Amino acid sequence: MNVLSMIPLLPLHLLVLMPVAVAASVFFLPRRAYQAVMILATLAMALFAVRLFIHVRWTGEITELVAHWPRWVAIRLVADSISAPLVLLSAIFIVAVLIFSIRAGYTDRTFMFLVVMLEAALFGVFLSADIFNIYVLMELGMLTVAILIMYKQDKQSVYDAMLYLMMNFIAMSFMLLGIGYLYRITGTLDLEGITLRLAELQDPRGAIVPWAMIMTAVALKAALLPLFGWLPRAHGAPSAPAIVSAVLSGVQVKVGVYLLVRLGAVFLPVVDARLFFLAIGFLTSVAGFLLAIAQKDIKLILAYHTVSQVGLIVVGLNLGTEVAFWGGMYHLINHALFKGLLFLTAGVIIEEYHTRSYNEIRGVLRHMPAVGIATLAGVLGITGAPLFNGSISKYFIQQGLQGNLGEIGLYLINLGTILSFVKYATILFGKPTAQGRPARDPWVAGISLLFGLACLAGGILGGPAVALIYGPQYAATGALSGEKVLTFFLTLAMGVLLYRFVVQRIGAFLQAVRGFKFSFNQVTVFMTVFFALLLGYGYVLG
Repeated sequence: MNVLSMIPLLPLHLLVLMPVAVAASVFFLPRRAYQAVMILATLAMALFAVRLFIHVRWTGEITELVAHWPRWVAIRLVADSISAPLVLLSAIFIVAVLIFSIRAGYTDRTFMFLVVMLEAALFGVFLSADIFNIYVLMELGMLTVAILIMYKQDKQSVYDAMLYLMMNFIAMSFMLLGIGYLYRITGTLDLEGITLRLAELQDPRGAIVPWAMIMTAVALKAALLPLFGWLPRAHGAPSAPAIVSAVLSGVQVKVGVYLLVRLGAVFLPVVDARLFFLAIGFLTSVAGFLLAIAQKDIKLILAYHTVSQVGLIVVGLNLGTEVAFWGGMYHLINHALFKGLLFLTAGVIIEEYHTRSYNEIRGVLRHMPAVGIATLAGVLGITGAPLFNGSISKYFIQQGLQGNLGEIGLYLINLGTILSFVKYATILFGKPTAQGRPARDPWVAGISLLFGLACLAGGILGGPAVALIYGPQYAATGALSGEKVLTFFLTLAMGVLLYRFVVQRIGAFLQAVRGFKFSFNQVTVFMTVFFALLLGYGYVLG
């Protein structure tokens, strides 16, 4: 702690601007020199993020008015107990994946610059307390993500990236219109100012329309049902580099979840939408794992499970109990670890086996031991196996459902997750189907195993980890009780039996499900329907 206190506490605007400033200022260095500088720069940003987190956690939140303009006029940046951990997560995640891919052929100067630009946009969204500034930074992140998806210029990836852009452009148009309407009502773009002005409205229903517009865009960013059609195309794009899929699933999709929390609190004087998003979160989680079970492509299995796990996080955040809320926030971090790991190792496996079909990949543990062990750790994490991180966050979420019929729904989600990864885990065992000796890359093996170790540490130290990151102290020993361990293994046995006697015998049905993809027109119709549902909920039940 004393050593870390020697690291300077950067002004928040520098934390956002510095990554891009450094990346641009040394852009014309030779490739190797540029890579070295950017690794050092992202390491420095991770240390600055650690310093920020320590200050917020033990001293209190930091507020900065950019250019010292008056409050509610200036762009306000805030680091608090929710945003500071996400900044730290993003910083550590970005430096880890850059080191992971340092020897990859695609990791040139432009690619690294784009990744760092996305890092800056993430920092900005998490720290900004100005809703228009959030909109601008989300647009910047969206454009950066689209370029990264199509970076290898494969025809299918370009098509997927353009669909991603168009779907998100429509959503961001909803958000921009909502922000304009909201500014007309409240006269400010500052989140705290908006909350205060909304509380003073004589007729709070006057703000339902801008709320519905903004939350429709946020729901699409969070990939909630029925607006997740863009996510499998973006995260599972055929030629998108492994670290792009990892970053998108690990940290970028968390922007939508974060804004559900942040903007939900802002609009609380107008409408309490927790019940609405609780139901949507559950349906999203179920739809995600059902679609994941139908896939053969290992990246699409992981992509649809990002949808499912985001749904589970949203359930935790909207149950209305503190333990479930912080369980959801902890699962957000855990998901970044195990799903980022699984996407990284999936990319390596695809390159080695020259296929994306789980049917054609076997023996990863024997052929690529480090990658196989790391993949197994990710699978154990996402399924909530005892001693792994997912078990702790799921346990806390379940505590919010104790004695409630909704607890059955959580068991259903866990069964669906385990069934999907019983299928996915078949790639680890058996006789290797790849030929020759795999390429050895210590950076790939080292980062993969570190992610796997983090999944294990997040389970063994789950209770203290939540206390360290967020503050509330909850006993996590119940996650290792005999009942919970027995429940996991019974669910695992049920998942194996369902895979063996059901999933493997309904190939024609699963093929029909695989053939269905959300089109641009369908997603735009779904956005309109979702907006109408929010309006109805806001006016009738809000």
